[in-house]
Amino acid sequence: MTAAEPLKALIIEDSDNDLVLLLRELRRGGFDPTWVRAQTAADVRAALENDGWDVVFSDYQLPQFNAPAALEVLQQSGYDLPFIVVSGTVGEATAVDMMRAGAHDYVMKDNLSRLAEAVRREVREAHSRRDRRQSQTELDRAKEFLQLAIDGSGIGIWNWQVQTDEVWTSDGCAALLGYTPADLGPARIETWQNFLHPDDRAHKKLALERHFAGETPIYDCEFRLRHRLGHWVWVLDRGKVVEWDQSQRPSRMSGTYTDITDRRLSEAEHKRVTDQILYNSLHDALTQLPNRNFLLQRLDLAIQRSRRHRRKFAVLFLDLDHFKVINDSLGHLAGDEVLVMVAQKLRSLVRTSDLAARLGGDEFVLLLEDIETLQEPLHIAERLLEELQQPLAVGGRHVFLNASVGIVLGGSDYQNPPEPLRDADIAMYRAKAQGRGCYVVFNDSMHQQALQRLQLEQELRHAIDHSELVLYYQPIFHVETREIYGFEALVRWQHPEHGLIAPDSFIPIAEETGLIVPLDRWVLAEATQQLAHWHQRYPHRSNLTMSVNFSVKDLLRGDLLDDLHNILSKTGLQGHHLNLEITESTLIEDIQAMGSLLQQLKTQGFTITIDDFGTGYSSLSYLHQLPVDALKIDRSFVMAMDASRRNSDIVETIITLSNRLGLAAIAEGVETQCQLEHLHKLGCELAQGYWFARPLPAKAAEALLAAAPADTTHSHKPNKGYKTCR
Repeated sequence: MTAAEPLKALIIEDSDNDLVLLLRELRRGGFDPTWVRAQTAADVRAALENDGWDVVFSDYQLPQFNAPAALEVLQQSGYDLPFIVVSGTVGEATAVDMMRAGAHDYVMKDNLSRLAEAVRREVREAHSRRDRRQSQTELDRAKEFLQLAIDGSGIGIWNWQVQTDEVWTSDGCAALLGYTPADLGPARIETWQNFLHPDDRAHKKLALERHFAGETPIYDCEFRLRHRLGHWVWVLDRGKVVEWDQSQRPSRMSGTYTDITDRRLSEAEHKRVTDQILYNSLHDALTQLPNRNFLLQRLDLAIQRSRRHRRKFAVLFLDLDHFKVINDSLGHLAGDEVLVMVAQKLRSLVRTSDLAARLGGDEFVLLLEDIETLQEPLHIAERLLEELQQPLAVGGRHVFLNASVGIVLGGSDYQNPPEPLRDADIAMYRAKAQGRGCYVVFNDSMHQQALQRLQLEQELRHAIDHSELVLYYQPIFHVETREIYGFEALVRWQHPEHGLIAPDSFIPIAEETGLIVPLDRWVLAEATQQLAHWHQRYPHRSNLTMSVNFSVKDLLRGDLLDDLHNILSKTGLQGHHLNLEITESTLIEDIQAMGSLLQQLKTQGFTITIDDFGTGYSSLSYLHQLPVDALKIDRSFVMAMDASRRNSDIVETIITLSNRLGLAAIAEGVETQCQLEHLHKLGCELAQGYWFARPLPAKAAEALLAAAPADTTHSHKPNKGYKTCR
């Protein structure tokens, strides 16, 4: 759920009702407004003495004030704030006048629907104007500094009588060091030698000697001279012997001094920036831990060392369990704070020769080198899990963490860095599958299983595209009359080599990879076509329904409603013929968003069932917010009713709850006569399971339908949905 945008608003309005409507529209548009109300020019001036305003809203006419006057006060204040007139008392001409006077927009009170859009646009443009002004100010300042630098970096000219050591210098040479020519007096070469940095004397002397010996056509040397104020000035000293005596010894030399201090400092800054860029490329910006790039480089070195010295290394792949709950409940800033704390804990657990890295999100890796036995990484993993279970203080709350850890003990058998990282990742997911909050050590069978899973994913893509999927239909019966109420469409995979594959083997893969969306689209189209066929062939069965399972990815599709409408149009079905089954865990991920979406589906006549009800952990508190028609009791409770009083009580509670909420209760997994009689006694209306019929191919389901008597009690009115249990 997206957090509301903070908005600090100055509102010029005398009507309480209009103020309430304005604030409500802002909140509806995604803002979290804080506001101050003003009704006079004095009020506005007083409010503008405080900083931080985002926008000004003004009614056009107040008893003692009006929008033009308010706009003038704002303009006189010097603030560049969006000024939006919100009124219903003036015409278009007045609105145009206000815009010409400097107002940014005009919104009618009886049509506030575009208010949020106007506010976002004008606030964004105001920020852009401020940024441009700031950039221009900085640019002007930079130009001024540049001009001063140019004026102050005049080149100094010198002329040196080499054999007498007399030196003539221009004013620029003296100014370079903060002196005037008078300060230096009659200059000799020793005068300038005294300014020279001790560390630079040797290479300056060498440069001169090489030039005098004819090894270089130009004398060129960079060195430091002490400024009058005590600091060092970098100088580029360039010159050439222009006169030689009869013995071909240098007689006179001319050259220039150029202040290159800025350049040398720039080079130092460039090196600093380059070093920082390199650091950033190898470290995570949030936690300052090494990142994936750094980790892969260290893994490469660890593999090489293991080949040379027969030393083992260990990789611990860590993923925080249910970290998304922290982000969703406390916000991403709190989540970031938690990640930083986890990084600090990881640093404290490893030696300086080891490495703690963050791959991204809530994934971390520890690289331990020079490992003697497996017990060493196991000990670190146990300490890590124990440390993470200590509560963290975040935003005034105590946050409890857990993690799943995959461990790889590596050596020379690995060829490249991604391999041990991959295997540790596989082991980590095995830890999650075993209940989270634990560690698992990788073995070769896990890799083989991962390859098989990857192969299954690729084959599933092929299956969806090449019609290898088939639908089976399990009938849903009235408990009271034993008559067919409808069918649930259940997908199977007719694999060309492995035969019929149950959904438990491929639906989780489809959900993780996103293949669930095209798969469910196919199921929906196929199931509704089959239902339309049965309606046409058996007109007395026109009240027959079809239940289809929907995943969270299906519900988040922007074109879901369009798809459903197109299917109804093609098949001639009505919305109440199609029942959408949605798991409890899917609904509680974002209860408000799901409630809004389900309401749209209900408006179109579709019926909605919460599937696997009772297996979640928080939907009971939100159930009254969801526009659903039925609760499907999970088979795990139904099948264990006879063996467990607790499960029987759970089933009874769910049926009682559904009765009180006006919902139908559907029991799945009915396998015995005893279970059916128990459900009938509890007042459950609908049921499905092997006692009635297994999931059937279309022809077998049609044969069952043809042989069974028609259900004359099943309502088919579009907006009624399921009847409640009696």
